[in-house]
Order: sequence, then structure tokens, then C-alpha cells
Amino acid sequence: MNKIVDQNFINKLVNYLQTNQHKKLQLEVKLLGKIEDQHPIIIFYYAVSLSSYERVTKEDLLYATDLFEKVYLADKSNLLALHNMVRLSFTTKKFFKVKKYVEEEIEKNKNDEKLIESLAMINHFLGNNDISIKYFKDLYKKFPENLRGRITFVTSLQYASNISQKEYLNECVNYAELLEKNLNIQKQYFQFDSKKNKKPKIAFISADFKKHSISRFFIHLLSNINKKEFEIILISNVNIKFKDEISEKLKNLANEWFDIRNYSDDELTNFIRLLNIDILIDLSGYTLNNRHKVLARRCAKTQIVWLGFNNTLGLKNFDYLIADKNLILENEENMYKEKILYLPKIWNVLSVPKNLPPITDEKIKNNIFTFGSFNNFQKISNDTIEVWSKILKENNSQLILKNSFPDSEEYKNNIYNKFIKQGVSEKQIIFLDREKMEDDHYKHYNKINLALDTFPYPGVTTSFESILMGVPVLTMNGFNFNSRCGVSINKNIGMLDFIANNHYEYVSIAKKMSEDHELHLKNGIKLREKAINSALFDTKLFAKEFEKVLWKVLN
Repeated sequence: MNKIVDQNFINKLVNYLQTNQHKKLQLEVKLLGKIEDQHPIIIFYYAVSLSSYERVTKEDLLYATDLFEKVYLADKSNLLALHNMVRLSFTTKKFFKVKKYVEEEIEKNKNDEKLIESLAMINHFLGNNDISIKYFKDLYKKFPENLRGRITFVTSLQYASNISQKEYLNECVNYAELLEKNLNIQKQYFQFDSKKNKKPKIAFISADFKKHSISRFFIHLLSNINKKEFEIILISNVNIKFKDEISEKLKNLANEWFDIRNYSDDELTNFIRLLNIDILIDLSGYTLNNRHKVLARRCAKTQIVWLGFNNTLGLKNFDYLIADKNLILENEENMYKEKILYLPKIWNVLSVPKNLPPITDEKIKNNIFTFGSFNNFQKISNDTIEVWSKILKENNSQLILKNSFPDSEEYKNNIYNKFIKQGVSEKQIIFLDREKMEDDHYKHYNKINLALDTFPYPGVTTSFESILMGVPVLTMNGFNFNSRCGVSINKNIGMLDFIANNHYEYVSIAKKMSEDHELHLKNGIKLREKAINSALFDTKLFAKEFEKVLWKVLN
């Protein structure tokens, strides 16, 4: 590695970075010879440029990661190179190597703010939520004013079995108070136009107005809501280059559509306020690419959270949370910052896909009872793995897992190793790859006898899909909105026998069901027909009930 460095050359590279002239920087460095043979500081700037380039590929990011690693190993006091490795890991989904380096560094300095945050974030994305929460708590104990990572921390609390709704609410309020203080919302008061709109303006804001689970649920409401009574506005935080045919369908179903991804928080706040919206419904909550920092200032006369985030946000300027009676009990309403609006049957319904694959019996050919879960791997908590392992070890069965994340090899290995440590046989765990086509995804349910729901964070989309494919879902009763979603789904289709109240019941029901190799044949087509005729898929009725909720708020 070249030990000599020309400071003028370094200054030139810095200038290229600051002016976004990445091609020039990369060309200048390449002219020096092999990248890996250059001085560490030159390698570092090259890697920064490569990973910051607008049209960067995954291969570029992996190469940049290797270069940052080379710089870090040459001088381990250079934590900037390590922090860049961490940053890229969230895109490349390669965590194991950088996790080891951060763990080694934190042993030297247990009070390094960035190192603690890095370990918390990495463990969250790997699904090690207990470890993630431990690091987050340590971080905010040592740095109570730190706002970084708070959203990931708050959302990660919903994945862990040992977190109560009271603790979750307290952490939400802690974050909200810090944010509201930082935004100085007391001075952000805005006087909305008192003149009534010709029709009530109902706006929905989301980062998922594209091919996404949220749009699959939302599009039916948009199709059926009465446009004669309401003016519907969609505020899209989708990156314009990721807009697709679903985006266009949604746009055509609304009265107005606004792309706001490039608006700053101040610009977006002022823009939405001037629309004079009566009810603004946030479909993102604290999920990816949300704009909660804007809505925290109040952008509409009434603000509601629904669909994309099934719990309280803890923010003062959110007025309502839409749920149903199965999700939040009346004596629990004080555990939510917002007032609760109850839909009479279910908080959320799905429309039946036009090309639903036929239900087949391929799963019983090998005489091995097959459990399955297509839920996000992050939802597979330690408690879930422990209970599923007991089920698998007690009979001749197998478990099919399928993650929605692309590039999920390290997620797979992390989950797989946890099952092996519980004594589950290697042959009992089967992983399926993510499918690009929805039809192919649905066909995989034909390989399952019984779907096992995760807890305390259950599936929603996957539960609707499973039932449509004639596969019953065994779910665990919970303690708050989020953890009872599976309960509400099962109650609304009359599958009360598939609701467990504790770990023992869950194992017992699964064991009993696994002894019946014709379980799926007994449900199959009958379950699909029952589902299609239930509240789960009655989109027109749901739209009418949703309209009543809107009028209740408006009046």
C-alpha cells in the first residue's frame, strides 16, 4: 500500500466530493494504478465517492465496503471507515462481518455513541430484537437527548415479547417530547381557514403508493369510497423513479395527487397546511420513509393514523387511531395517546386477487405435516423460535419459511442457527426465495398444512393470503393493537379454535392439528369460500363503515 500522499491531490479529491463530481474523482484515482495499492486516505475517498454515486450498483457498494474494510484494518483507529461499512450494510444486507468489528471496538470504548447505535441498528435488522433493544436502552440512558435511531428503537419494541404496551407508550412519549421540543411546535400553531370546503377534503399520506402491501389494502377503499361526498387527496412520498402501475391506478382513483418526496419538512408543512384539509390520514406511522416530523407540527384540522402502523405514535397532534373492538379493549384506551375510532368488525380488509391460483393437495403427498410462515423474518422473535422448536421436535413435521426481503441470506442464516441451537433437525427447516410474481407467491401456500403466526408481532397480509388459499392460521392472543391483529382476523372468520392464549396452548393446538394429515382438505376450498363471504374481504361494506367513521369525526 502506497505510504506517500500528495496533499494537493487529496484537496482535489475533497473538492470533487463536495461538488458531486464522482466520475472525475474515480478517474483520477484509477489513473494512479490499482485502487487497493493506494494510500488509505485515497482509497477512503474513492470508496466514499463510489458509494455516493447516484447510479450506484450493489456490486459497487460491496466493493466500496471491501475498500472501507481495507482502510479500517490498516488503521483501526480510523472509525470513520468502520462507520461507513455500517452505513453500507443496511443496503447490501451484509451484516455479520461489520457486526464483529463493531463488537470488538465497543469493548474498547463502551461509551462510543455511534458504536452503540450501530450495534442496536444491525441487531434490529437481523431480527435480534432483544439484543437491539438492550443497546438502544443503553444508548439513550447515556445520551438522553439523542434523537438518532429513536424510530427504529420504538418500532423494535413491538417485536419483543417482554415489552408491555405501557413501556412502549412511555418510549413513544419520550421520543415525541424530544421531537416536539426540537421542532418547537408550540410556536408552530397555524390557523386553518374556518370557511368550510364544498366537500370535506380527506387526504391520505404514504410512502407506499406503489406495489406494496399497504396499497393492496388501501386501493379497495379508494375504489369504493363515495367521491360525491368526499374530495380525496393523495400525498405521495414515493420516490418518483419507483412509481409503478399501482401508483397510476391510485392516482386515477383520487381527485388530486401530489408528489412530495423532494419537499423539505418546512416546505411540506407549509404546502399541506395551505390545502386546507379536513382530515389527514397517515398510512405510514413510523415505517420507512414516513413524514411524521411534518405531521407532528399539525398540517390538517384533524389527523388520524391508520393501516400502515398498528399502534400509537405518541405525538400530540395526532387526534385519532383507527382500530376495532378485537384490537383495543375499552379499559386499555389510556395506553394510547390518540382517541380510538372503532370500526364495527375489522380495522382493515383486503380485496380478492383476480387471478387467485387453485388450491391443490401437493402438501400431503410425502406424508410429512408441513407448517409454514411467510412473515417477515424480523417478526420471528426468540419466543416464537422457542415455541416453534417445541412443536417441530415433538412430531414428524417440517417448517417452510419465506421472507419478503430480497438479499436475505444473512437473515436466513441467523434464523436457521437459532433453530439449530434449540435442537431442531436441519432437515426440518426449509427456506423459500422471494417471488417477483404475486401468483407464484400464492402458489407456495399449497405446500402448507397449517400456517404458524409470529408473536408478539403477527402477520397481517400473510394471514389474509393464507386463509384465501384455504390454509388456517394459528395465532397467539396479544396485549395491544399490534399483537392482536391475528386474533381480529381469526375472529372475523370464525376460526376461534386457531387462537392460543399462551405458549402451552399454542404448542398443544399445533400438535393436535399436525396429527390430522387431511387438515387442509377439510378446510381448503371451504375456507376460501367462507373467507370471500366474510368481513375480511367485504370491501364495499368496509368502505361504508369507513365513511361513517369519517362523518363521525367531521361532525
